[in-house]
Amino acid sequence: MRILIKQVLVISFALVSLITYGQKNKKEFEPQTETAEIEINIKGASAGIVKLGSFYGDQKVLKDSAIADSTGKVVFKRSSRYPSGLYCVVYSNNVMITFLLDRNQKIFFSGDINDLTNTLKTNSAENRIYYNNIKYESGLTKRIDSVNSKMTAAKTGSKEYLKLKEARNKLIQEKRDTVKGYLKKYPGSFFAAFKYMGQNPVIQEPKKPNGDLDTALQLQLYRNQFWDNYDFNDERMVRTPVFYNKLNNYLTNLFPQRADSILKGVKFIMDKVDKGDSVLFNFTTNYIAMTYKESTVMGGEKIFCYVVDNYLTLKKAYWSDSVSVVRIRAQSDLMRPSLLGETGQDLNCKNEKGEYVNLYSIKKPIKIVYLYNPDCEHCIKETPELMKLYSEWKSKGLEIYALNVERDYNKWHDFIKKFKLDCINVIDPNYDSKFYLKYHIFNTPGLFILDSNNKIVAKSLLPFQLPDVFERMLK
Repeated sequence: MRILIKQVLVISFALVSLITYGQKNKKEFEPQTETAEIEINIKGASAGIVKLGSFYGDQKVLKDSAIADSTGKVVFKRSSRYPSGLYCVVYSNNVMITFLLDRNQKIFFSGDINDLTNTLKTNSAENRIYYNNIKYESGLTKRIDSVNSKMTAAKTGSKEYLKLKEARNKLIQEKRDTVKGYLKKYPGSFFAAFKYMGQNPVIQEPKKPNGDLDTALQLQLYRNQFWDNYDFNDERMVRTPVFYNKLNNYLTNLFPQRADSILKGVKFIMDKVDKGDSVLFNFTTNYIAMTYKESTVMGGEKIFCYVVDNYLTLKKAYWSDSVSVVRIRAQSDLMRPSLLGETGQDLNCKNEKGEYVNLYSIKKPIKIVYLYNPDCEHCIKETPELMKLYSEWKSKGLEIYALNVERDYNKWHDFIKKFKLDCINVIDPNYDSKFYLKYHIFNTPGLFILDSNNKIVAKSLLPFQLPDVFERMLK
């Protein structure tokens, strides 16, 4: 049974940002073994339980354990192969080594705890070049850091600065050329693919007509080239941290953090993995769906619904049983009516006088549907801030339809009195309006901003974030 290794399993080497390359193009760099036997002997490592872990996205997964003797020797054996990927071995005193595991799985490592990188020996061709590259990159990083330090001291735009910038660019290009050279020097190796697919595009510097840097075009060019070196048919990429890092970087840093913008990247990625390896498709589908199900990105549920509706289907979600698929699709159905950009549905609930108040009857340019629970800590904290905002914006066209989602009338009245809710206060103890189906929330408070046409223009924001939205709506 897989269990997560604690965060102590942090990779100690710089190659965690690199990945595999094309199973379909892979030649036999090393002979394949049908069984696994991994012997590790680290001088200075503690005796006792040793854990063998692999990566799966951003997680570390325990694959095996064995007992090390007093010399630091430990052997992991099994009658079948381990899945190819990046692995780490952790001793009880937190001594750790990382290594690549692919075709040849009868390998040994030996070294000294005081200098693993320089003393480590192995019969694995993959890992000899892996560790040689670690030493190369360590030296290159020092050279780049030295140039960066000098650039910081130089005046931006000066001759000295530009000369240092050119020197840094040459070092960066040296690394790119070295990585590209690995494909020719070690054809078919997991290592060469691992390095190549982890490369990011060259940052270009397009100029505007006035000579200024065109940052918008720069980002667009970088984003468009981000996956150029990537093979979506190689399942090994899932069992390294790099696919996750690359995917997370792509969706988080290369798109404005708005649902519609991120969705463009999601559609691109899902189209690629849908046509690629099934293991990668499994990981990506679940990762994106779960990331945006309860996302901090406003309207992230829209991304969740898109992935569920198009890819978490009975036909495509081969890894899941039909009951699980039906359940998650039912969740998507619940969210869909109140997605960002949809028309908010009407509500008809009772006010303090027992009179029905219709949401659509409110003819204001800005309406807030505020769902709260009098016992909710976040509601208690945010409601006073919301009411302060209401007093400032009421004359400008704001109205709040504050709906208590609980049944207790006494708590409702006490809450209204305590926080001086002078907006429209309603309750629906019998759930006649079916507000829970029309405005989906995971937790209280829930907040939806509607325009004069009842379109949901924003949701799930904190009070201090609302004025900017109001200003844009009024304009």
